[in-house]
Parts: sequence; C-alpha cells; structure tokens
Amino acid sequence: MESGVKITRNSERILVPNILLLVSPSCGACPSAKSLWKQLRVKYSFGYREVDITTEDGKSLADRHSVRAVPATIIDGRLTFVGVPSRESAEKALLLKMKPRE
Repeated sequence: MESGVKITRNSERILVPNILLLVSPSCGACPSAKSLWKQLRVKYSFGYREVDITTEDGKSLADRHSVRAVPATIIDGRLTFVGVPSRESAEKALLLKMKPRE
C-alpha cells in the first residue's frame, strides 16, 4: 500500500500515508492501537485499514513483513511499530510521511 496524494486548498500536493494495522482477535493490546489510529484520523488525513492476521490476507502480510507480534503498524509498506505506539511517536511517523510533494 503506497502513499496517496491529497491536494490542499492552496493547490499544494501533500503525500497521504496509508496505515495498515495488523491485529488478532485474541490480542489484548489491539483495541488500544485501533483506538489510537482512529483518533489520529480525526486530526490527520491518511488511508487506514485493519487486517486480522488469522485471515489469508493477514497471514500473507505478516509473513511479508516478518511480523511475529500484534498489533503491528505498517506505514506505506514498511513495518513501523510493533505494539501500541505512543501518540507522540505515531504523530511523528505520520508527519514525516506527509511532507509536501514538489
């Protein structure tokens, strides 16, 4: 999942990151990670998808990114966090991906 592009009011092009959150039904920390990313979607514009690692798609993604624990956050195709990131770390990762495009 690659970054998208968002056009702002002043016609500036900004990269819009895509967040993929790998979760499991038995994961105790996953609800906190889901809540964090959903809260950040209110403040920032980014693509977001949750994938259960017990599904075929989830198993494939976990294998591709060598994920051995959930929740795991993949930003623009790169494993970025394992576990629940702090809000500060998550925002920093988003802002690094949202730099204006030239």
